[in-house]
Amino acid sequence: MQNYNSMFKFLFVFLIINSFIKVPIQAQFQPSGMVKLIKGSAVIIRNGGEIKLTKIKFNIKNKDIIRTTQSGKVLLTLLGGDHVFLAPNTEIKYVENKGKKGLVNILNRNLNLKGRLLARIRKNLARTVVIRTTNAIVGVKGTEFVTEFINKTTNVGTIKGLVSLTSLANNQSVELKEGTMSSVNIDGEVLQPSEFSGILMRDFEFAGEKMSGEDAAGKKIKLD
Repeated sequence: MQNYNSMFKFLFVFLIINSFIKVPIQAQFQPSGMVKLIKGSAVIIRNGGEIKLTKIKFNIKNKDIIRTTQSGKVLLTLLGGDHVFLAPNTEIKYVENKGKKGLVNILNRNLNLKGRLLARIRKNLARTVVIRTTNAIVGVKGTEFVTEFINKTTNVGTIKGLVSLTSLANNQSVELKEGTMSSVNIDGEVLQPSEFSGILMRDFEFAGEKMSGEDAAGKKIKLD
């Protein structure tokens, strides 16, 4: 009986210690979402190696880089239901870190962008989403918008909700309401908001958006 009790105590202690060891390991390898190839070709760069994407969903993890080719289009779905559509010739580096706001645990998500994306972000006080380019920061509060970094200029157009655009050169900032757009130019200047131009929607038909002739002139945005 004494040997039985000793063995039981040993097993109990072993299970407790094992659970403390496994939790951090599991958290370390917890995927941040799923990525799926829609058209053309694209890769994930992870730990220096390339993983070719297919039309089968694939886990994305912290610090992964997603790169599309000239014909590549990709859908990134983050945990919690945020959707990011990547256009051809686009690269993003996904970085997340945990923080606190008062007593609330916050998950900070950063997408470092070269190229073009359309994002649909759900409003959630426990998560923040920021798009970063070489010269600007795009702050998101639960919205749908397009961001592009092309020819050293950051362009942002809001489809739904509210987006903030801030220049890294001088900290100038502007808030973009639904149906408006703005830019941070090569000199770091934040341009005055204007009507949303349908040209921003090129290559995003796979996101389910439809543009009319008036949309291309920036007069309205038609959504499904």
